[in-house]
Formats: sequence, C-alpha cells, structure tokens
Amino acid sequence: MKRAITVRLCVAILLGMLFTLLVSCFFQVRGTQEGAYQNSVLRIKQVKQILAQNDTEIERLKNNLKEDYIIRAKAAAYIVENHSEIEYDLEELQKVAALLQVDELHLFDLEGTIYSGTEPKYYGYNFESGEQMSYFLPLLKDTSLQMCQDLTPNTAEGKLMQYTALWRDDQKGIIQIGMEPTRLIEALEKNEIPYIFSHLTTDPGHAIYAVDGESGEILGATDTEIVGRFAEELGIQLGKAAVGRGFSTEIGGEKCYCVFQQQDTGLWIGVSSTHEVLYRKIPENMMLSAASMALISVVVILIILRHIDRYILSGISTIIGKLTQITNGNLDTRIEVNSSPEFTELSDHVNQMVQSLLDTTDKLSLIFQNVNIPVAAFEYNQDMDRVMATNRLGDILGLSAEEVDRLLADRSRFSRWIDEILAHPLDPKSPGDVYALPGRNGHFVKLKTYVEGNSTLGVLIDVTDDIAERQKIVNERDMDLLTGLTSRRAFFHRMEELFSRPDELKTAAILMADVDNLKYVNDSYGHETGDRLLQAAAGLLSGCEASFQVAARLSGDEFVLVLYGCENAEEAEGFLHRIEARMREKILCLPDGKEYPVRMSAGYVFYPEHGTDYHELLRMADQAMYQAKRSGKCRFVRYE
Repeated sequence: MKRAITVRLCVAILLGMLFTLLVSCFFQVRGTQEGAYQNSVLRIKQVKQILAQNDTEIERLKNNLKEDYIIRAKAAAYIVENHSEIEYDLEELQKVAALLQVDELHLFDLEGTIYSGTEPKYYGYNFESGEQMSYFLPLLKDTSLQMCQDLTPNTAEGKLMQYTALWRDDQKGIIQIGMEPTRLIEALEKNEIPYIFSHLTTDPGHAIYAVDGESGEILGATDTEIVGRFAEELGIQLGKAAVGRGFSTEIGGEKCYCVFQQQDTGLWIGVSSTHEVLYRKIPENMMLSAASMALISVVVILIILRHIDRYILSGISTIIGKLTQITNGNLDTRIEVNSSPEFTELSDHVNQMVQSLLDTTDKLSLIFQNVNIPVAAFEYNQDMDRVMATNRLGDILGLSAEEVDRLLADRSRFSRWIDEILAHPLDPKSPGDVYALPGRNGHFVKLKTYVEGNSTLGVLIDVTDDIAERQKIVNERDMDLLTGLTSRRAFFHRMEELFSRPDELKTAAILMADVDNLKYVNDSYGHETGDRLLQAAAGLLSGCEASFQVAARLSGDEFVLVLYGCENAEEAEGFLHRIEARMREKILCLPDGKEYPVRMSAGYVFYPEHGTDYHELLRMADQAMYQAKRSGKCRFVRYE
C-alpha cells in the first residue's frame, strides 16, 4: 500500500508539474500580451493627447494673433482719422505701419477699393479682386464687423499673409492691415506629424506609428527611415487592427506584437513590440518555476514517506469530510475523532480554531468600538442558517437589538435585506459602493461584499456625514456665492449635457445680459451697493416662470439665461418679454435713500433657429447684447 501510494503520488506530482508549467506559460504569454496592450493603449492615448494639445496651442495662437491684429487695425484707423493729412502720404503711412509693426497698411474707400496705403502696387484692388480679397465683402454690408482672415495667399503675389480689416469710426472708409505671421507658420510646421513623431522616445524593440487611414501611408514614426512607406509593405495589417485588441505580424523580418487604434480623424496610431523584447523573461521564469516545483515536490514526497506508517485512512477521511464542511463555511461543524490520542488532540485543536473564528466577530466588534469609525462586518455561508456580524450593525442600520437578532437568525432574510440595499445606489447612472438606506431618508452606507465559494463576507460603513460634506462642496463649487446663480464652470458643464440631448432642449432661448451702469454705482455708492445691484439683476433672471431654465453669472456683470423645453420660439420669447417688463419696474434703494432703476442690456438667440452649437449661440447672443448697448441700453435685442 505504501509503495502504491508513493508511485501514484510521484506520477500525480509530475503530471501536476507539467500541467502547471503549461498553464503558467499560457498565462504568462497572455499576461505579457495584456500588459503590452495596456501599455500600448496608454502610449496611444498619450500621443493622441500630444496631437490634441498641439492643435489646441495652434488654435490659441491663432486667436491671440487675431486679437492682436484687430487692436493694431483699430490703432491704424484711429491715427488716420485724427491725422487726415497722412491719408495720401505714402511715407507717413509707412511710418505708421512701422510704428504698429505691421507689414502692409491699406486704405479702402466706401466701395471697397484700395485708394491709398503702404503698397502703391495694390492701389485699385477691391474686395472682388480674387478669393483672398472677397473674404472681406461682408464689411460693405455691415459696418460693425471686425474681420480677421486666416493664413491665406494674397491676391497679388500669392505670399502667405494674414489680413485684418474694419471700418473707421468716422465711417469714411475701411482700414486693412497685413501681417506675415512667422510665429504661426513655425508653429504649424512643428505641428506636422513627422516632426512630432520624430521627437517621441521609445525603448529598444518598440516603435510608434501614425498611418493614414485611407492610403495606408506611414505619416510619422519613431523610426524616421520608414516615414513615407506603406503599412502593408512593412507587414502592418490594419484590417486585423480594426477587429481585435492586438495582433502579431512580421515587420521588417522580425516578429512583432502590434496594437493600433483609429482616431476620429481617420488616422491610425499604433505601437509595435518585438517578440524578442516582449517575451524575453518567460523562458527564465519557466525554468525558475520548474526548479522550484521540483524542489518542493521532493520535500513533500520525503515528508509523506516518512509519516506514511501513521496514516490512518478512516480517521483522515472523517477529518477531511468535517474540514470540507468547515472550509465551505459551516462553522457549526465539530470534529470528534477519538480513534487515537493524536486524532483526539487534532480534533480538539480544530474545534478550538473553529471557535476562535466564531469569536472573531466579537473581537472585531471590540476593535470597532474603540475606533471612531462607524463600521460593521458580517459573514454568512450557504450551509448555515445564521449570520455572524459585529455589534455596530444595528446602529448603522437604525435597527433595534431585537430586529438585529431576528435578521441575523435567518440567512435568507438577511440576504434579501442586503439585496434591497443594493437596489438603491447613490448614483443610479454610475453605481458604486455607496447606497441609500431603505426607510432611512438621508442616510447612506458604503457596502462591499466578497464572495469566495459558498461564503460571503461584507463590510458596512456609515458614510452619511461624508456624503453630506461632499454635497456641500459640490453646491459651493457650482454656485456663484454673490448672486446664488449657477457658476461659470457649472454652466458650461450643464450646456454640454443639455446640447447632447436635443429631445430635452426642444426649442430654447439663450439670453446674454450685462448690467447697465454698474461702474457708476460702484464709483458713486461703493462696491457693496454694486453687489446689491448685481443681486437684483440676478433675481430678475432667476425669477423667470419657465419650467426649465439655467441662470448663471459668467463674470463680473455678465449673466446668461437659458430657457429650454419650449414648444416654439414665441413661447420662449414671451418669457423674455415678461422679464424685460419686470426689469423696467425694478428699483434699488440706495444708501442715501434715493431709488435707482435696475437696468440690463441683453441680446438673445433661439435654438435651433439660429444654430445648434451653444458656443456659437452664445457668441451671437453676445453680439446682440452689444447691439442693445450701442442702441441706448436698457433693452432686450433679438439677434438678426
């Protein structure tokens, strides 16, 4: 019997070792590929962020340059208006251009024809002389426009220039300046994909690529020598990348693992890793594992052979059966094997160990009572009727001692009660570990359960105070403290949500408002009175009777009101007219006892009549607001 057990034990251990090595090799390969995939996705994300950041920087630079050029154009217009004697003086105009650091300065008549400027060769050109010039045709219809053109070849020479034009304040003509934006050109060159990828760093055996989605041409790579070649030529099969997480292929005669992801622009960004680098540690790990298992197996066999004479099958079988029940979580099981003193002692020790486990809940309760944390733990098993729990469970759940005893006495009832808690997550859209307690309004718990076999272990923490504090922080962050309106940050976050759900918006009105004469009130009566004026204006907007609205303070005296869910523009406009009517009756009591009218200038647009992009709608409403200010203030003007 001893020999048969020894032979079978050796065969079983050998087969187990082989199987374990095969499984270990399989999972090491899978784990290595998964790690490579996750690292590749992270690197692709980083590259995508770099490309997006470069685009953002280019856009910011363009906007800054446009603002700068408009200021210079205004300065040129001011100089020409106030020094009419230089209007036809080429030398003086060139001095003005040099003073303003512009490359070209052109003066247009009322018909849009160049009659003077720093470049006589352009005299006679007008807004219909080529595509570049025709960009400014709208100026002839709207004298309030201030137009700044993107980087464009000029009509006469095809030279890359950026032109800005606007009307003189005296309405006697149009001023245009031209700049050769070297900063923008240099930035655009650095934003080219080959330039960006040539500056990315990778470890040996790894490479990053950018591939055109239509042609398959490699637009950029950390290996600059392959830029301009085609993916199929190198062995990169984008068809596999479109249907899988990662794929193996041969690139340049070397086996590689590749991960590619296609961006919204159609560009493929990918990472490749050679098999030699990727799997170089697996053989070493396999040999180490094999040696360790062999050593452990020899030791185990020697120990078993040494004690085989004391092996008593019936007693061991009984103990194994009982231990199986205990392992499965039935801690009510007791072992009573008395066939030998050794088994008797073993039985006593096992029973003491089980009792110690049962006493663990009492020990945990004692620990939890001595720390200022409202936490409780519980455990139950499918083979047991009762549930073990620490003492503070009842306090956290708001149950009496009798109710807790009844709940813990019935495992099925306790499990249903846990399911009832899990059915009330704090945030249904993004379920986590925090839940609202059924029947206890305003109380929240963090519930985490761990299932292993037939046993379930859970931890319950009262997080009511934490949730209340977090909600307070969110409210303070999303609310303007002076007016009680939505803050700028919260407003734009809300707009992103609303404009992603057109069915909820239906017809909407966006009103941009600016408090009239705030500076006068601040200077004459103090900033405290000015704050009261802002609060009064905010009250007019937030007092709208519309069912769905967002009122926010964007900056000092600038407010925005969005009314949505309306059936048509007439309904929305009716709400705005009533706000305007109340505004004309609104009075602020000043510190000296006098009454001061609360007035605003505002402009408004409609969704979707004027557009569907809220950034563009805000810009239109802002233009209408400035039109209201220019036409006498204290009025609401619809964008046309």
